[in-house]
Amino acid sequence: MARPRRAKSGSDQDVELNTKLAPSQDRSKVTFEIILKVAGELLGEVGIERLSTNMICERAGLTPPALYRYFPNKYAILREMGDRAMKAEDRVVFRSIATGQLGFDGPLEQVVEHRLDLLTKVRRAARRVPGGEWILRVMRAVPVLQEVRIGSTQAVSDVLFAKLHAQYPGVDETRLRAATLLSTALGSATNDLISDMPEWGDEIGREYANMVSLYYRNLLGVTVEAATGDEKAS
Repeated sequence: MARPRRAKSGSDQDVELNTKLAPSQDRSKVTFEIILKVAGELLGEVGIERLSTNMICERAGLTPPALYRYFPNKYAILREMGDRAMKAEDRVVFRSIATGQLGFDGPLEQVVEHRLDLLTKVRRAARRVPGGEWILRVMRAVPVLQEVRIGSTQAVSDVLFAKLHAQYPGVDETRLRAATLLSTALGSATNDLISDMPEWGDEIGREYANMVSLYYRNLLGVTVEAATGDEKAS
């Protein structure tokens, strides 16, 4: 049996982060989704401090027992929202890795464009889930939600590391592990910055894509000749 997730809040008390009951029937699934949708709306309207389970119930037209059937507190609701946002991001990255779109061989311009395209797709994926835009902001500031983001970073880093280590077995494993962790975290930070400063979105995204592409080509030992070999052969 999995241990309940607990985390420290701003005080010294533990905060229960698990959902109490996973919805199994259509009606309960609808209620579950309504809670998340309303929580996302209210989060953007009133902020994390003012958000409460009573407020969610009132907006959703639910009784408190109906909400507490699934969630012990507002942080468990936010954790579920954050987990969904991170999984939406992760799926986009995993698809790109599996299809080879995150390779670092080939013309530099192409590598940069693929990285930039992925950054944009990841940003859009997370923001399509209920309350996605706001939960991403909250996850930066609320300690009890940090484990969700850390877990996502680790999961993506593990898959990227395995892929690159298989392709470039001569690269030092410790450096490659650190690089995949760093580039994954940097991608999240870049999307956060773009959300905060959308007027700089194009420039910030492209600089990120250039930095990461050039760094990995150096780390992996991708030479200019190797990178352009396919192009010359054609």
